[in-house]
Amino acid sequence: MKKNIINVSDLSPTWNWLESEFVNQNHNWVHFSSQNIIPSYVPKHQSIARGFTALKSTLQAKKNDAILVSHGPRPTSYVGTLANKICPQTPHLAFSFTFTELPTGKQHDLMAKAYQQPTRFVCFSTFEKQLYAEHFGIPMSSIDMIYWSQAEPIIDINEQPTESGRYICALGTQGRDYKTLFAAMKKLPSIKLIAVVSPEYIEGLEIPENVIIRNNIPLSQAFNILKFSEFMALPLRDSQAPCGHSTIVASMFFKKTILITQAETVSDYIQDGVTGVFFEPNNVDDLKQKIESLWEDQKNTLLMNATAYEFAKAHCTQQSAVNYFREFLKNHA
Repeated sequence: MKKNIINVSDLSPTWNWLESEFVNQNHNWVHFSSQNIIPSYVPKHQSIARGFTALKSTLQAKKNDAILVSHGPRPTSYVGTLANKICPQTPHLAFSFTFTELPTGKQHDLMAKAYQQPTRFVCFSTFEKQLYAEHFGIPMSSIDMIYWSQAEPIIDINEQPTESGRYICALGTQGRDYKTLFAAMKKLPSIKLIAVVSPEYIEGLEIPENVIIRNNIPLSQAFNILKFSEFMALPLRDSQAPCGHSTIVASMFFKKTILITQAETVSDYIQDGVTGVFFEPNNVDDLKQKIESLWEDQKNTLLMNATAYEFAKAHCTQQSAVNYFREFLKNHA
């Protein structure tokens, strides 16, 4: 049966999620993006853009008997608020429902009300299911955990490294603890770290001489840095930071061991000593010791690389998202 699928996000207007995976099923896909529709100099331009986008998508959903898919908690809150009034019975999938910081006060109250409308929610860790259910009053049974899924990167075996010498790497910004990582690296002057991070996320931090910062580089260059690194360090701000899943999966596909903060939010992906290595949150000395150990024990690192890659192939390909959404359409269209 042909279905009208309406995507809503803050992502590029040219992006349309899984449309190419369902091309043979003759569904009608439309994407509404909040990007570039309100000039950045307008106060609260992002909020206005999200509201306008949510209004267009819910009006079209009501007219066309559609399926709504919102990506990210903030687009979901705007769509849910208006769908409650315009098309309350429209099936609505809240995908990528994950927060770096949980809202409080009035913002929390508005979001909690909006989140009563979506049919189902998708987050990327078991820990988050309970966290969001309790914080927003969402029935636990309405929240599904699936592994972060993505297309497996195409790796050019003839590609040359953009960085010279032997090094480890760190990628990403959300929920990171670069203060602890840089402090550990200061105690390891013979080991080089390439950190791909925007300057605002390390502002005020002391950057040791053996740490090189790369920012505003193409994704292909970031992947090159990951590909030719010895392993990746992923320091999270605490044991409950719901971040880093996309970086974990990318590292697994590139067959790189992950040295990561011991956190409840990543326990679905990392088995200590098997698919990665944990260090204690905010513990400089423990992180230093683990970096040294992985740097020197390449045989063990290679074993973890292979195991992590097999995990990603089994659980984290784009097919996982396709299968989930196909089941959602079957059950809720």
